[in-house]
Amino acid sequence: MTWGTWLLGGALALLVAFALLAPLESLRWWATRGAVETRRTFARVGAPAPRASGPLPDRFVVYLSGVGVVSGDGLSLRERAVLDAVAAALPGVRVLADVFPYSVENRSLVQRATRWLWTRLDRLRRARRESLTPKLINVRNILQVLVSADPRYGPTFNAGLAQQVVRCLDRAGWAPGCGVPVTLIGFSGGAQMALGASTMLSLMGMRVSVVSIGGVFGDDPGLEHVEHLWDIRGSRDLSRKLGPLVFPGRWPFAKGSAWHHAVADGRVTVLDGGPVHHDGRGAYFEGRRPGPDGVVPAERTVGLLVEILGAGTPSAASPRQPD
Repeated sequence: MTWGTWLLGGALALLVAFALLAPLESLRWWATRGAVETRRTFARVGAPAPRASGPLPDRFVVYLSGVGVVSGDGLSLRERAVLDAVAAALPGVRVLADVFPYSVENRSLVQRATRWLWTRLDRLRRARRESLTPKLINVRNILQVLVSADPRYGPTFNAGLAQQVVRCLDRAGWAPGCGVPVTLIGFSGGAQMALGASTMLSLMGMRVSVVSIGGVFGDDPGLEHVEHLWDIRGSRDLSRKLGPLVFPGRWPFAKGSAWHHAVADGRVTVLDGGPVHHDGRGAYFEGRRPGPDGVVPAERTVGLLVEILGAGTPSAASPRQPD
């Protein structure tokens, strides 16, 4: 057997192992302490809200990154720049970005027994070496997206993720009953994670909305609970089309799904993200080079987010019907 055959076989073995192990983390968490933690979280709902130590913002925003991230604080410089620009334009909005959405316990890939693997893969990716090996990070996180969207394992995973969002909000001064709306922004697979967490967050009495940036998501039950979903779509983004293709609940004939209910209720707004790709250069967070239409993509993304978070009724809504 050639070296290439061995390499391909090893990659396939890793893929199978990742697929088989994907749901186990959330199941183990639920069996050991997840059920208890969830009851404690809901017990806070009826309790009097503690007095805030300072003024509350007009809105809390929690950003959930795409499948290429290895930790909650591992955002790309492009993502950071866009979030910083939104925060600067909207002083009344508190932007948070320290949740790792591909772990039920907010435990980054570099905090595990296999950290040697993920650290090396992340280093290879940042060095921009021509290799498919770093894509294992994406594969591992994509499988967690599928766990979140799976009706068998999703409720457990999404309950844990929702609690991580609540803890992130707690650190920023939020408390049950404070009345401040919360918007989850999900890029790529982060959009599915945002919708997945929305069910439990809304059941806690939270006013939740979601912004998808090139999002890949299914007909998650969270769509029945969010106040609104804004879906920013790039015309050259092929990856985001996986959602309507892969998840049967988003197919045109599945009229009884949560997705079609949200569309029929007018709670889904499609926004034109411009002629951008899914990730990397020329994508939503590109801040240096103008796109084919002469607009810097990051500036357009910032403008859309500022409209959504500031006014809630962006004028850039596409006339297309959501698919």
